[in-house]
Amino acid sequence: MKRTTLPFFLLLLLHYYGIADVDGQTATQKPNVLFIMADDLGFNDLDWKDSTLHTPNLRNLAFHKNTALMTNSYVNQLCTPTRSAFMTGYYPFRVGTQAGVFLHMEPAGVPTMFPFLSENMRQLDYSTYLVGKWHLGYCKKEFLPTNRGFDYFYGFYGPQTGYFNHSADQYHRELKRVVKGLDLFEEVGNGKSVPDFSQNGVYSTDLFTDVAMSVLDNHNSTKPFFMFLSYQAVHPPLQVPRSYDKYCTRVKNRYRRIYCGMLTAMDFAIGRLVEYLKAANLYENTVIVFTSDNGGTSNFGASNAPLRGEKDTIWEGGTKTTTFVHSPMYVEEGGNREMMFHVVDWHATILSITGLEVDSYGDGINQWEYIRTNRPKFRRFQFVYNIADHGSAIRDGDYKLIVGNVDRKMSKDKNRTRLFRISTDPTESKDISRNNPKIVRRLLSKLDQLKKFLHKNVRKPLSLSGSPERFNGSYSSFWCDGQA
Repeated sequence: MKRTTLPFFLLLLLHYYGIADVDGQTATQKPNVLFIMADDLGFNDLDWKDSTLHTPNLRNLAFHKNTALMTNSYVNQLCTPTRSAFMTGYYPFRVGTQAGVFLHMEPAGVPTMFPFLSENMRQLDYSTYLVGKWHLGYCKKEFLPTNRGFDYFYGFYGPQTGYFNHSADQYHRELKRVVKGLDLFEEVGNGKSVPDFSQNGVYSTDLFTDVAMSVLDNHNSTKPFFMFLSYQAVHPPLQVPRSYDKYCTRVKNRYRRIYCGMLTAMDFAIGRLVEYLKAANLYENTVIVFTSDNGGTSNFGASNAPLRGEKDTIWEGGTKTTTFVHSPMYVEEGGNREMMFHVVDWHATILSITGLEVDSYGDGINQWEYIRTNRPKFRRFQFVYNIADHGSAIRDGDYKLIVGNVDRKMSKDKNRTRLFRISTDPTESKDISRNNPKIVRRLLSKLDQLKKFLHKNVRKPLSLSGSPERFNGSYSSFWCDGQA
Protein backbone atom coordinates (compact mmCIF):
# COMPACT_ATOMS: atom_id res chain seq x y z
CA MET A 1 0.00 0.00 0.00
CA LYS A 2 1.30 3.45 -0.92
CA ARG A 3 1.78 5.71 2.08
CA THR A 4 0.01 9.04 1.70
CA THR A 5 -1.05 11.78 4.03
CA LEU A 6 -3.41 14.53 2.94
CA PRO A 7 -4.04 14.70 -0.83
CA PHE A 8 -1.25 16.64 -2.48
CA PHE A 9 -3.59 18.91 -4.42
CA LEU A 10 -5.28 19.93 -1.13
CA LEU A 11 -1.94 20.80 0.43
CA LEU A 12 -0.96 22.85 -2.64
CA LEU A 13 -4.26 24.69 -2.41
CA LEU A 14 -3.78 25.37 1.28
CA HIS A 15 -0.27 26.69 0.75
CA TYR A 16 -1.31 28.77 -2.29
CA TYR A 17 -4.03 30.60 -0.37
CA GLY A 18 -2.12 30.44 2.91
CA ILE A 19 -2.37 27.57 5.34
CA ALA A 20 -3.87 30.01 7.82
CA ASP A 21 -6.89 30.78 5.65
CA VAL A 22 -9.17 27.75 5.72
CA ASP A 23 -12.91 28.52 5.81
CA GLY A 24 -12.00 32.13 6.50
CA GLN A 25 -10.10 31.29 9.69
CA THR A 26 -6.72 32.77 10.52
CA ALA A 27 -4.09 30.74 12.36
CA THR A 28 -5.09 32.33 15.67
CA GLN A 29 -8.77 31.73 14.92
CA LYS A 30 -8.48 28.09 13.93
CA PRO A 31 -9.67 25.90 16.81
CA ASN A 32 -7.29 24.23 19.18
CA VAL A 33 -8.12 20.57 19.80
CA LEU A 34 -7.66 18.94 23.22
CA PHE A 35 -8.43 15.24 22.90
CA ILE A 36 -8.65 13.54 26.31
CA MET A 37 -8.73 9.73 26.39
CA ALA A 38 -9.32 7.81 29.60
CA ASP A 39 -7.99 4.25 29.78
CA ASP A 40 -10.34 1.32 30.53
CA LEU A 41 -13.20 3.54 31.72
CA GLY A 42 -16.36 1.51 32.29
CA PHE A 43 -19.57 2.59 30.55
CA ASN A 44 -21.26 3.06 33.93
CA ASP A 45 -18.34 4.82 35.61
CA LEU A 46 -19.38 8.47 35.84
CA ASP A 47 -21.42 10.01 38.61
CA TRP A 48 -24.46 10.79 36.47
CA LYS A 49 -24.71 7.03 35.86
CA ASP A 50 -23.59 5.77 39.29
CA SER A 51 -24.29 8.29 42.05
CA THR A 52 -21.78 6.67 44.45
CA LEU A 53 -18.94 7.97 42.23
CA HIS A 54 -17.60 11.53 42.19
CA THR A 55 -16.91 13.20 38.83
CA PRO A 56 -18.29 16.77 39.14
CA ASN A 57 -16.00 18.36 36.55
CA LEU A 58 -16.75 15.80 33.86
CA ARG A 59 -20.47 16.11 34.68
CA ASN A 60 -20.35 19.88 34.30
CA LEU A 61 -18.63 19.55 30.95
CA ALA A 62 -20.88 16.74 29.69
CA PHE A 63 -24.11 18.65 30.38
CA HIS A 64 -22.94 22.11 29.44
CA LYS A 65 -25.09 24.03 26.96
CA ASN A 66 -22.20 23.90 24.50
CA THR A 67 -21.53 20.17 24.75
CA ALA A 68 -22.58 17.39 22.37
CA LEU A 69 -23.00 14.14 24.33
CA MET A 70 -22.47 11.18 21.98
CA THR A 71 -24.87 8.52 23.24
CA ASN A 72 -23.92 5.87 20.66
CA SER A 73 -20.16 6.21 20.59
CA TYR A 74 -18.09 3.08 19.90
CA VAL A 75 -14.45 2.11 20.12
CA ASN A 76 -12.58 -1.17 19.78
CA GLN A 77 -12.32 -3.75 22.54
CA LEU A 78 -8.71 -3.06 23.59
CA CYS A 79 -6.16 -0.25 23.89
CA THR A 80 -3.91 -0.78 20.86
CA PRO A 81 -6.75 -1.47 18.37
CA THR A 82 -8.66 1.65 19.44
CA ARG A 83 -5.60 3.89 19.46
CA SER A 84 -4.50 2.68 16.03
CA ALA A 85 -8.03 3.31 14.69
CA PHE A 86 -7.98 6.82 16.17
CA MET A 87 -4.59 7.65 14.74
CA THR A 88 -4.99 6.06 11.28
CA GLY A 89 -8.71 6.40 10.60
CA TYR A 90 -8.81 2.71 9.61
CA TYR A 91 -10.37 -0.28 11.35
CA PRO A 92 -7.75 -2.41 13.13
CA PHE A 93 -8.34 -5.39 10.82
CA ARG A 94 -7.20 -3.17 7.93
CA VAL A 95 -4.03 -2.12 9.79
CA GLY A 96 -3.00 -5.43 11.40
CA THR A 97 -3.74 -4.43 15.00
CA GLN A 98 -6.89 -6.52 15.42
CA ALA A 99 -5.35 -9.26 17.59
CA GLY A 100 -4.65 -7.92 21.07
CA VAL A 101 -2.27 -5.25 22.37
CA PHE A 102 1.44 -4.55 22.01
CA LEU A 103 3.41 -5.66 25.07
CA HIS A 104 6.71 -4.47 26.50
CA MET A 105 9.62 -6.09 24.63
CA GLU A 106 7.38 -6.82 21.64
CA PRO A 107 9.13 -5.97 18.33
CA ALA A 108 5.99 -4.61 16.68
CA GLY A 109 4.24 -1.36 15.87
CA VAL A 110 1.55 0.14 13.66
CA PRO A 111 2.81 -0.07 10.04
CA THR A 112 4.23 3.27 8.97
CA MET A 113 2.43 3.10 5.62
CA PHE A 114 -0.60 4.43 7.52
CA PRO A 115 -0.23 8.16 8.26
CA PHE A 116 -1.26 9.24 11.74
CA LEU A 117 -3.67 12.05 12.56
CA SER A 118 -0.80 13.91 14.17
CA GLU A 119 1.10 13.89 10.86
CA ASN A 120 -1.87 15.35 9.01
CA MET A 121 -2.44 17.96 11.71
CA ARG A 122 1.20 18.98 11.47
CA GLN A 123 0.77 19.45 7.71
CA LEU A 124 -2.13 21.76 8.50
CA ASP A 125 0.30 23.89 10.53
CA TYR A 126 -0.81 22.70 13.95
CA SER A 127 1.58 22.21 16.84
CA THR A 128 1.11 18.61 17.96
CA TYR A 129 1.62 17.27 21.48
CA LEU A 130 1.13 13.88 23.13
CA VAL A 131 1.13 13.47 26.90
CA GLY A 132 0.49 10.10 28.57
CA LYS A 133 0.00 6.68 27.06
CA TRP A 134 1.25 5.71 23.58
CA HIS A 135 0.86 1.91 23.13
CA LEU A 136 1.36 1.87 19.36
CA GLY A 137 4.87 0.43 19.19
CA TYR A 138 8.24 1.68 20.42
CA CYS A 139 11.01 -0.78 19.49
CA LYS A 140 11.99 1.15 16.33
CA LYS A 141 12.81 4.80 16.06
CA GLU A 142 10.24 5.10 13.28
CA PHE A 143 7.46 3.90 15.63
CA LEU A 144 8.06 6.62 18.23
CA PRO A 145 5.56 9.48 18.64
CA THR A 146 7.86 12.26 17.41
CA ASN A 147 8.50 10.25 14.25
CA ARG A 148 4.75 9.88 13.77
CA GLY A 149 3.76 13.51 13.68
CA PHE A 150 4.04 14.74 17.28
CA ASP A 151 6.30 17.69 18.02
CA TYR A 152 6.63 16.58 21.64
CA PHE A 153 5.90 13.49 23.72
CA TYR A 154 6.00 12.83 27.45
CA GLY A 155 4.63 9.59 28.84
CA PHE A 156 4.91 5.83 28.61
CA TYR A 157 5.22 3.50 25.63
CA GLY A 158 3.62 0.26 26.79
CA PRO A 159 0.26 -1.04 28.06
CA GLN A 160 0.62 -0.14 31.73
CA THR A 161 3.01 1.07 34.37
CA GLY A 162 2.97 1.96 38.06
CA TYR A 163 1.18 5.21 38.86
CA PHE A 164 3.87 6.21 41.38
CA ASN A 165 7.07 4.36 40.40
CA HIS A 166 6.37 4.37 36.60
CA SER A 167 7.80 0.86 36.36
CA ALA A 168 6.25 -1.97 34.35
CA ASP A 169 6.44 -5.65 35.19
CA GLN A 170 6.51 -8.04 32.21
CA TYR A 171 6.72 -11.82 32.57
CA HIS A 172 9.15 -13.36 30.07
CA ARG A 173 8.80 -17.06 29.28
CA GLU A 174 12.41 -17.54 28.19
CA LEU A 175 13.73 -16.09 31.43
CA LYS A 176 10.92 -17.68 33.46
CA ARG A 177 10.69 -14.58 35.58
CA VAL A 178 9.28 -11.07 35.71
CA VAL A 179 11.30 -8.30 34.06
CA LYS A 180 10.93 -4.83 35.56
CA GLY A 181 11.82 -1.53 33.97
CA LEU A 182 11.01 2.17 33.92
CA ASP A 183 8.49 3.25 31.30
CA LEU A 184 8.47 7.05 31.41
CA PHE A 185 10.07 9.01 28.59
CA GLU A 186 10.37 12.44 27.04
CA GLU A 187 10.84 13.02 23.31
CA VAL A 188 11.66 16.45 22.03
CA GLY A 189 11.73 15.57 18.35
CA ASN A 190 12.76 13.02 15.72
CA GLY A 191 12.48 10.03 18.02
CA LYS A 192 15.09 11.17 20.54
CA SER A 193 13.74 9.52 23.68
CA VAL A 194 15.12 10.16 27.15
CA PRO A 195 13.97 8.08 30.15
CA ASP A 196 12.82 10.22 33.08
CA PHE A 197 13.93 8.68 36.38
CA SER A 198 13.29 11.91 38.29
CA GLN A 199 9.53 11.55 38.80
CA ASN A 200 9.52 8.49 41.05
CA GLY A 201 6.69 8.93 43.55
CA VAL A 202 4.71 11.50 41.54
CA TYR A 203 1.19 10.25 40.73
CA SER A 204 0.90 9.97 36.96
CA THR A 205 -2.55 11.59 36.65
CA ASP A 206 -1.21 14.76 38.27
CA LEU A 207 2.13 14.47 36.49
CA PHE A 208 0.60 14.26 33.02
CA THR A 209 -1.74 17.16 33.75
CA ASP A 210 1.15 19.32 34.96
CA VAL A 211 3.19 18.43 31.87
CA ALA A 212 0.25 19.26 29.58
CA MET A 213 -0.07 22.71 31.16
CA SER A 214 3.69 23.24 30.98
CA VAL A 215 3.66 22.35 27.28
CA LEU A 216 0.89 24.87 26.64
CA ASP A 217 2.77 27.49 28.65
CA ASN A 218 5.57 27.16 26.08
CA HIS A 219 3.29 26.82 23.07
CA ASN A 220 3.77 29.29 20.21
CA SER A 221 0.47 31.15 20.37
CA THR A 222 0.62 32.12 16.70
CA LYS A 223 -0.20 28.50 15.83
CA PRO A 224 -3.16 26.34 16.86
CA PHE A 225 -2.46 23.17 18.82
CA PHE A 226 -3.60 19.57 18.76
CA MET A 227 -2.98 17.90 22.12
CA PHE A 228 -3.65 14.23 22.76
CA LEU A 229 -3.87 13.91 26.55
CA SER A 230 -3.85 10.15 27.00
CA TYR A 231 -4.37 9.45 30.69
CA GLN A 232 -3.22 6.27 32.39
CA ALA A 233 -6.33 6.36 34.58
CA VAL A 234 -8.27 4.22 35.26
CA HIS A 235 -6.26 1.26 33.93
CA PRO A 236 -4.81 -1.19 36.50
CA PRO A 237 -2.84 -1.29 38.75
CA LEU A 238 -5.33 0.07 41.30
CA GLN A 239 -3.32 2.91 42.84
CA VAL A 240 -4.38 6.31 44.11
CA PRO A 241 -3.32 8.79 46.82
CA ARG A 242 -5.23 8.20 50.07
CA SER A 243 -6.52 11.77 49.98
CA TYR A 244 -9.17 10.67 47.48
CA ASP A 245 -10.72 8.08 49.83
CA LYS A 246 -13.12 10.65 51.29
CA TYR A 247 -14.91 11.02 47.94
CA CYS A 248 -15.73 7.32 47.69
CA THR A 249 -17.12 6.38 51.11
CA ARG A 250 -20.42 5.15 49.66
CA VAL A 251 -18.68 2.55 47.48
CA LYS A 252 -18.78 -0.80 49.29
CA ASN A 253 -16.58 -2.98 47.10
CA ARG A 254 -12.89 -2.54 48.02
CA TYR A 255 -11.58 -2.62 44.45
CA ARG A 256 -14.28 -0.28 43.17
CA ARG A 257 -13.53 2.14 46.01
CA ILE A 258 -9.91 2.44 44.86
CA TYR A 259 -11.12 2.69 41.26
CA CYS A 260 -13.49 5.48 42.34
CA GLY A 261 -10.55 7.38 43.85
CA MET A 262 -8.55 7.01 40.63
CA LEU A 263 -11.52 8.28 38.66
CA THR A 264 -11.98 11.25 40.99
CA ALA A 265 -8.28 12.09 40.67
CA MET A 266 -8.65 12.19 36.89
CA ASP A 267 -11.81 14.29 37.16
CA PHE A 268 -10.08 16.82 39.41
CA ALA A 269 -7.10 16.93 37.05
CA ILE A 270 -9.37 17.66 34.08
CA GLY A 271 -11.12 20.37 36.11
CA ARG A 272 -7.74 21.91 36.88
CA LEU A 273 -6.80 21.79 33.20
CA VAL A 274 -10.03 23.51 32.11
CA GLU A 275 -9.39 26.29 34.65
CA TYR A 276 -5.89 26.63 33.25
CA LEU A 277 -7.27 27.00 29.70
CA LYS A 278 -9.58 29.77 30.92
CA ALA A 279 -6.77 31.61 32.72
CA ALA A 280 -4.52 31.30 29.66
CA ASN A 281 -7.26 32.62 27.32
CA LEU A 282 -7.28 29.31 25.45
CA TYR A 283 -10.63 27.96 26.58
CA GLU A 284 -13.01 29.74 24.20
CA ASN A 285 -11.15 28.64 21.08
CA THR A 286 -10.48 25.04 22.16
CA VAL A 287 -12.56 22.01 21.24
CA ILE A 288 -12.39 19.53 24.13
CA VAL A 289 -13.13 15.85 23.47
CA PHE A 290 -13.48 13.27 26.25
CA THR A 291 -13.72 9.52 25.59
CA SER A 292 -12.27 6.13 26.59
CA ASP A 293 -10.33 3.53 24.63
CA ASN A 294 -12.53 0.56 25.62
CA GLY A 295 -14.80 -0.72 28.37
CA GLY A 296 -13.71 -1.46 31.92
CA THR A 297 -12.73 -4.71 33.66
CA SER A 298 -15.03 -5.78 36.47
CA ASN A 299 -12.23 -7.59 38.35
CA PHE A 300 -10.48 -4.23 38.70
CA GLY A 301 -13.44 -2.24 39.97
CA ALA A 302 -15.08 -1.10 36.74
CA SER A 303 -18.72 -1.40 35.73
CA ASN A 304 -20.22 -1.42 32.24
CA ALA A 305 -23.82 -1.77 33.47
CA PRO A 306 -26.35 -2.21 32.03
CA LEU A 307 -24.36 -3.45 29.04
CA ARG A 308 -23.17 -7.02 28.61
CA GLY A 309 -19.47 -7.82 28.64
CA GLU A 310 -16.31 -5.86 29.42
CA LYS A 311 -12.89 -4.94 28.08
CA ASP A 312 -11.42 -7.47 25.63
CA THR A 313 -14.85 -8.59 24.42
CA ILE A 314 -16.89 -7.52 21.42
CA TRP A 315 -20.02 -7.31 23.53
CA GLU A 316 -21.38 -3.77 23.92
CA GLY A 317 -19.75 -3.50 27.36
CA GLY A 318 -16.32 -3.77 25.78
CA THR A 319 -16.94 -1.39 22.89
CA LYS A 320 -19.52 1.28 23.77
CA THR A 321 -18.16 4.23 25.68
CA THR A 322 -18.99 7.64 27.10
CA THR A 323 -17.95 10.41 24.73
CA PHE A 324 -18.65 14.13 24.60
CA VAL A 325 -17.40 17.17 22.70
CA HIS A 326 -17.35 20.54 24.46
CA SER A 327 -16.69 23.91 22.87
CA PRO A 328 -18.22 27.25 23.86
CA MET A 329 -17.33 28.74 20.48
CA TYR A 330 -18.08 25.92 18.04
CA VAL A 331 -20.79 23.62 19.47
CA GLU A 332 -23.85 25.69 18.67
CA GLU A 333 -26.49 23.34 20.07
CA GLY A 334 -25.73 21.13 23.04
CA GLY A 335 -27.50 17.95 24.07
CA ASN A 336 -27.54 14.33 23.01
CA ARG A 337 -26.24 13.08 19.67
CA GLU A 338 -27.89 9.71 19.14
CA MET A 339 -26.45 8.74 15.76
CA MET A 340 -23.75 6.09 15.68
CA PHE A 341 -20.17 7.31 15.96
CA HIS A 342 -17.07 5.11 15.72
CA VAL A 343 -13.50 5.88 16.74
CA VAL A 344 -12.40 5.75 13.07
CA ASP A 345 -14.55 8.86 12.51
CA TRP A 346 -12.27 11.06 14.62
CA HIS A 347 -9.63 11.38 11.91
CA ALA A 348 -11.95 12.98 9.35
CA THR A 349 -13.91 14.85 12.03
CA ILE A 350 -10.83 16.50 13.56
CA LEU A 351 -9.48 17.43 10.14
CA SER A 352 -12.82 19.15 9.56
CA ILE A 353 -12.50 20.99 12.90
CA THR A 354 -9.38 22.62 11.47
CA GLY A 355 -11.48 23.98 8.59
CA LEU A 356 -10.45 21.42 5.99
CA GLU A 357 -13.39 20.31 3.85
CA VAL A 358 -13.24 16.53 3.89
CA ASP A 359 -16.16 14.09 3.72
CA SER A 360 -14.27 11.03 4.86
CA TYR A 361 -10.85 9.65 5.65
CA GLY A 362 -9.93 5.95 5.65
CA ASP A 363 -12.91 4.07 7.10
CA GLY A 364 -14.22 7.12 8.94
CA ILE A 365 -16.69 9.86 8.05
CA ASN A 366 -16.69 13.54 8.98
CA GLN A 367 -19.26 14.08 11.74
CA TRP A 368 -18.22 17.58 12.80
CA GLU A 369 -21.31 19.27 11.35
CA TYR A 370 -23.54 16.89 13.29
CA ILE A 371 -21.57 17.36 16.50
CA ARG A 372 -21.57 21.12 16.09
CA THR A 373 -25.17 21.79 15.04
CA ASN A 374 -27.13 18.55 15.62
CA ARG A 375 -27.86 18.54 11.88
CA PRO A 376 -26.04 15.66 10.17
CA LYS A 377 -24.34 16.15 6.84
CA PHE A 378 -23.37 12.45 6.77
CA ARG A 379 -24.85 9.48 8.60
CA ARG A 380 -23.16 6.32 9.85
CA PHE A 381 -25.32 3.24 9.39
CA GLN A 382 -22.69 0.53 9.76
CA PHE A 383 -19.39 -0.19 11.49
CA VAL A 384 -17.10 -3.11 12.26
CA TYR A 385 -16.45 -4.10 15.88
CA ASN A 386 -13.57 -6.32 14.81
CA ILE A 387 -12.58 -9.02 12.34
CA ALA A 388 -10.18 -11.59 13.78
CA ASP A 389 -9.51 -15.33 13.76
CA HIS A 390 -11.14 -15.85 17.14
CA GLY A 391 -14.28 -13.81 16.50
CA SER A 392 -15.81 -10.99 14.47
CA ALA A 393 -18.76 -8.61 14.76
CA ILE A 394 -20.48 -6.05 12.55
CA ARG A 395 -23.22 -3.49 13.15
CA ASP A 396 -25.69 -2.67 10.41
CA GLY A 397 -28.49 -0.30 11.39
CA ASP A 398 -30.28 -1.78 14.38
CA TYR A 399 -28.65 -5.19 13.99
CA LYS A 400 -25.41 -6.61 15.34
CA LEU A 401 -23.98 -9.91 14.11
CA ILE A 402 -21.35 -11.80 16.10
CA VAL A 403 -19.45 -14.71 14.56
CA GLY A 404 -17.29 -16.90 16.78
CA ASN A 405 -16.05 -15.93 20.22
CA VAL A 406 -16.78 -12.61 21.84
CA ASP A 407 -13.27 -12.54 23.35
CA ARG A 408 -9.82 -13.84 22.43
CA LYS A 409 -10.19 -17.13 24.29
CA MET A 410 -10.86 -20.06 22.00
CA SER A 411 -13.94 -22.00 23.13
CA LYS A 412 -16.93 -24.02 21.97
CA ASP A 413 -18.36 -20.82 20.43
CA LYS A 414 -15.74 -20.80 17.65
CA ASN A 415 -18.30 -21.27 14.86
CA ARG A 416 -21.35 -19.83 16.58
CA THR A 417 -23.38 -17.06 14.94
CA ARG A 418 -25.47 -14.63 17.01
CA LEU A 419 -27.77 -11.79 15.96
CA PHE A 420 -29.10 -9.02 18.20
CA ARG A 421 -31.33 -6.03 17.58
CA ILE A 422 -29.47 -3.44 19.61
CA SER A 423 -32.14 -0.73 19.35
CA THR A 424 -34.61 -2.87 21.32
CA ASP A 425 -32.11 -5.16 23.09
CA PRO A 426 -29.09 -3.02 24.10
CA THR A 427 -28.04 -5.62 26.70
CA GLU A 428 -27.74 -8.36 24.04
CA SER A 429 -29.94 -10.77 25.96
CA LYS A 430 -31.93 -12.31 23.10
CA ASP A 431 -30.25 -14.02 20.14
CA ILE A 432 -32.65 -13.67 17.19
CA SER A 433 -30.48 -15.33 14.53
CA ARG A 434 -32.78 -18.36 14.02
CA ASN A 435 -35.78 -16.17 13.30
CA ASN A 436 -33.93 -13.86 10.87
CA PRO A 437 -31.94 -16.04 8.44
CA LYS A 438 -32.01 -13.41 5.65
CA ILE A 439 -30.45 -10.76 7.87
CA VAL A 440 -27.82 -13.25 9.06
CA ARG A 441 -26.90 -14.21 5.49
CA ARG A 442 -26.70 -10.56 4.43
CA LEU A 443 -24.40 -9.60 7.29
CA LEU A 444 -22.27 -12.72 6.87
CA SER A 445 -21.84 -11.73 3.24
CA LYS A 446 -20.75 -8.23 4.30
CA LEU A 447 -18.17 -9.71 6.67
CA ASP A 448 -16.86 -11.98 3.92
CA GLN A 449 -16.46 -8.98 1.61
CA LEU A 450 -14.62 -7.02 4.28
CA LYS A 451 -12.26 -9.92 4.96
CA LYS A 452 -10.74 -9.28 1.53
CA PHE A 453 -9.16 -6.18 3.07
CA LEU A 454 -7.77 -8.00 6.11
CA HIS A 455 -4.20 -6.97 6.95
CA LYS A 456 -1.88 -9.60 8.37
CA ASN A 457 -1.63 -9.47 12.15
CA VAL A 458 1.46 -7.42 13.09
CA ARG A 459 1.83 -8.87 16.61
CA LYS A 460 5.13 -10.68 17.32
CA PRO A 461 6.65 -12.76 20.14
CA LEU A 462 8.52 -10.92 22.88
CA SER A 463 12.24 -10.41 22.41
CA LEU A 464 15.02 -10.25 24.98
CA SER A 465 16.60 -7.58 22.77
CA GLY A 466 14.16 -5.16 24.38
CA SER A 467 14.91 -6.10 27.97
CA PRO A 468 15.35 -3.05 30.22
CA GLU A 469 18.38 -4.82 31.66
CA ARG A 470 20.15 -3.80 28.43
CA PHE A 471 19.09 -0.14 28.73
CA ASN A 472 19.98 1.00 32.23
CA GLY A 473 16.68 -0.26 33.63
CA SER A 474 14.30 1.35 31.10
CA TYR A 475 12.11 0.06 28.26
CA SER A 476 13.98 2.09 25.68
CA SER A 477 13.73 2.06 21.90
CA PHE A 478 16.01 1.40 18.89
CA TRP A 479 16.51 -2.32 19.67
CA CYS A 480 14.65 -3.67 16.64
CA ASP A 481 15.75 -1.07 14.07
CA GLY A 482 16.63 -2.82 10.85
CA GLN A 483 14.39 -5.82 11.55
CA ALA A 484 11.62 -6.66 9.11
